[in-house]
Amino acid sequence: MKNLFFVLIILLGEGKILANQLKNSLSPYLLQHKDNPVDWYEWGDEAFKKAKKEKKLIFLSIGYSTCHWCHVMEHESFEDKEVANLLNKYYVSIKVDKEQMPHVDNFYQLGYRILNKKGGGWPLTVILTSDMKPLFFGTYIPKNSGYGSRGLLHLLNFFAHHDRSELQKSADEIEKVIKKYQTLKQPKEKLDKKIELKTIKGFKSIYDFKNFGFSISPKFPQANSIELLLDLYQLTKDKVALSMATNMLKAMAKGGIYDQIDGGFYRYSVDERWEIPHFEKMLYTNAELLSAYALGYKITKNPLFKKVIDESVKEIDRRFKHDGVYFSASDADSKDEDGKKQEGSFFIYDYDETLEYLVKNGVSKKEAKEALYHFGIEEDGNFDGEYSNPHILDDKKVSSKVKELLSYMRDKKEYPFIDKKINTAWNALYIKALFECGYTKKAKNSLDSLLALMYKDDVLYHQTLLPHKPTQKAILEDYAFLSDALFEAYQVTLDEKYLALFEKLTYKSVELFYKDGAWRESDDEFESYANIEDNNYKSPLSTNLENLLKLSAIKGDFKLQVKVKKTIDSYSKTLNELPHYYPSAMRVVLMMKDDVYLVKAKKDSLYSHIKVEYPFVYKVAIEDEKRYLLCGLQTCFKEVDSIKEIEKEIEKIRGR
Repeated sequence: MKNLFFVLIILLGEGKILANQLKNSLSPYLLQHKDNPVDWYEWGDEAFKKAKKEKKLIFLSIGYSTCHWCHVMEHESFEDKEVANLLNKYYVSIKVDKEQMPHVDNFYQLGYRILNKKGGGWPLTVILTSDMKPLFFGTYIPKNSGYGSRGLLHLLNFFAHHDRSELQKSADEIEKVIKKYQTLKQPKEKLDKKIELKTIKGFKSIYDFKNFGFSISPKFPQANSIELLLDLYQLTKDKVALSMATNMLKAMAKGGIYDQIDGGFYRYSVDERWEIPHFEKMLYTNAELLSAYALGYKITKNPLFKKVIDESVKEIDRRFKHDGVYFSASDADSKDEDGKKQEGSFFIYDYDETLEYLVKNGVSKKEAKEALYHFGIEEDGNFDGEYSNPHILDDKKVSSKVKELLSYMRDKKEYPFIDKKINTAWNALYIKALFECGYTKKAKNSLDSLLALMYKDDVLYHQTLLPHKPTQKAILEDYAFLSDALFEAYQVTLDEKYLALFEKLTYKSVELFYKDGAWRESDDEFESYANIEDNNYKSPLSTNLENLLKLSAIKGDFKLQVKVKKTIDSYSKTLNELPHYYPSAMRVVLMMKDDVYLVKAKKDSLYSHIKVEYPFVYKVAIEDEKRYLLCGLQTCFKEVDSIKEIEKEIEKIRGR
């Protein structure tokens, strides 16, 4: 009996919970919190029922595994016994991985924006009543109060001891405001006849013509805005639209947001010159930027864009690829020489150490100094006072040996944590980009691997953590982005199986997510409505509307077009006022306004590239078709004998 008592003391160590309810999660983020003294629960009935039964408030914390401030809040508060005791006594604590449940995150981010009149972020901190109605929204909150802000200890005590009837009244009102906002119907307007020019003008109003990009700082890549500008150039031949897009692509390619040594993009730049990034590498960021660079290269043939594409694909393969599919992200933080986790530690360089390393490994001192200047690795540094994040300062060529040595030098350090969950939507974004970049064999193999893993017995799944089988059913973004990738796969390969699955999943998306004239983000009990806004990546709803337009043209299903038009009409006032803020939705608007062209012919006749500067031309193989048929959204209107005649006809329609 004594021995058992001592074993328990050793295992529990002063009352610490060895592993809370998160220990069996399929989320790397939740697993990071499994040993917190906070008795965390996953989002689900067990936690909800416990809160109701025990009449406790709910403490909801939303984040993701590579989030810097999520790590900070965990260390300060969720590993702290004082905070944990308060949470365990008065609250049911729920952890949500926003990448695992983006629809839940989107709903509460909306609540934060409405109540605080500014954008939210992560970690997102929400206090709810036992019946799931929100009382409080915050982001990162320090443990203790100070500098005019309330700390977490203060907030937890305040809500725990406040009059429950008053809290319930407040929560009822907050929920009404959020639901009213979600279901608010805008007055329908006719879209501006010159909306293309209005969109370009809108981009000009927010564009940084000195350092290139949108806003001053922080600067996000906004790949979908770049692609829209390139589409608008193809439609209007507006040279300012082209220069805004290509100058931004060049600035990022030479800046510190791009990993100049190994390739791939970080999530965003904290400064206006693209020099200092937040060092996370996200699969979706690289996917969308690869698509933008592919389109930029197609239009301009700039070799810099091709270099960025090839380097990035190679690095994403090295760090993220596993059994044909791709991991989700890598962290910004990594261990420094003292073993402490610091942002960017893996990627930055000390001038003296780097110069010594290059010379020691056979590079002349002169060449080494020139190379270090080229990469902006200087004595006074640009990061934390003494270190440098590589960025390009001149046009001199650096030998492959120098670049290899710089890569070897950083590889001596431990690479940042990689979130190894497989996300269907993000994989689909990346696979589509591979097709667009010309990596057809790689893209096809990855698409087949993704389908084998995440689409089983006609059920699509959202994500999993290998080697576990997926269990979480897909949401709108999975259907939208996978269907988009399947359509691109068909355009490149003309393999009928991809078109058939595109059609099947796109129809299924309507069945699952289109409810009472509105689009839902998921098919579960949690009501979160989809919208046309692009956030971290392009809007799943806008992407799905584009899928529906393509499908309607292929199948002659005009009911689908009605749904698309009805959805776009519900946002017409917003789109008229600020079209440049909704790049993915604007693609749908332009497709409806300028038409989608389908070129129908025998498969063997469609393998050659259709050379027209028009963004909405697609191929469909029809085996009993002897000639080439040109069709729009409403009807087929031209039959010719060659691709050249198709190209001339499209140019004629476009007035060129």
